[in-house]
Amino acid sequence: MTAPTSPPTTADWGARCQRWLAEVFDEPASMRAVAVVRIVLGPSVIWHLRPFLAAALDGVTYIDVFQQQWWPWVPNAPAGLYVALLWIGVAAAVLMTVGLWSRAATWVTLAVVAYNFFLSETHFRHNRAFLIILLAGVALCDNGRALSLDARRRQPPDDRALVWPVWLLRFEAAAIYFASGFSKLIDPDWVGGRVMHDRTLRYQDDARDVLGNTLGDPILEVLTARAFQWVLSPVAVATELFIAFGIWFRRTRLAAVWVAVAFHVGIEVSAQVEVFSVIAIGALAIWAIPSTRDRTLVTPRRWVKWFDWMARFDITVVPGASWRMVDRDGTVLEGQQARQFVRTRLPATFLVSRFWRHP
Repeated sequence: MTAPTSPPTTADWGARCQRWLAEVFDEPASMRAVAVVRIVLGPSVIWHLRPFLAAALDGVTYIDVFQQQWWPWVPNAPAGLYVALLWIGVAAAVLMTVGLWSRAATWVTLAVVAYNFFLSETHFRHNRAFLIILLAGVALCDNGRALSLDARRRQPPDDRALVWPVWLLRFEAAAIYFASGFSKLIDPDWVGGRVMHDRTLRYQDDARDVLGNTLGDPILEVLTARAFQWVLSPVAVATELFIAFGIWFRRTRLAAVWVAVAFHVGIEVSAQVEVFSVIAIGALAIWAIPSTRDRTLVTPRRWVKWFDWMARFDITVVPGASWRMVDRDGTVLEGQQARQFVRTRLPATFLVSRFWRHP
């Protein structure tokens, strides 16, 4: 008979907090997840700066349009210098992507994007503010220790660094979902479906132009129904709140990541949010446990190594062998169970893992 477990005492909670603080501020851990975010942010910054550069090539900069300064002490760069700064930002973003002088390149990219953002209040978008937050968090990390040209030159190889900036990023990301969901929850027009119904009616002609009358009419008949939006709006609010809280706990984290990806894909399809969907999905990598190769895997498939960007597994490729995986806690999975588990943990395959059941 198993003895009853006593509830945690104040001393137990104190010891747990001390261990957590030591892990965050004193003990280095893998930077692979941050490196994935860095690689996603590089092209995203280029795409973000693209319209400003396109306008500059046509001879139009912020000086030639309406400008409302955030603060009078932010200097207005001359047109030539402003265009040069934009190109410097693009070059730094390329260096970020390939991981050459990674940390310096990230700081330069952050400086250019932030300066352009704060030149005028007309440049404000929530997705651009989130881009700056992510760039700042990644810049605080030693982000070139993995998946970079810098890492190839480092001898001996070591992908570990202090992870306290990752916890800052986690808090910021979760706070965005919570703030968005909670603000809608206390707004009767939002949670009651009025806002989404209004937006659907407003943009139905644009949707019909894309879908055509044959396909668009039956779809829009459902989407513009008041009853449909009355049901959909609370679901959307609950989705954001579930992501905000579920992403913190290991038991619900994978489900929260699934929901977050579907949520951002839905936003991308239904609204113009610039780079928000891409960087938000990329930022989900920061929730990966910052440890590497703590599961052993024997597999006949070489492709597993190619897609194990987070180094979740210590992989041995043996042609003709059966799949065998030993988890962190010593649990052994073989055959189909091992294959399925691996697919749920690889960034490139986890989204389709529930539907990919073939050997």
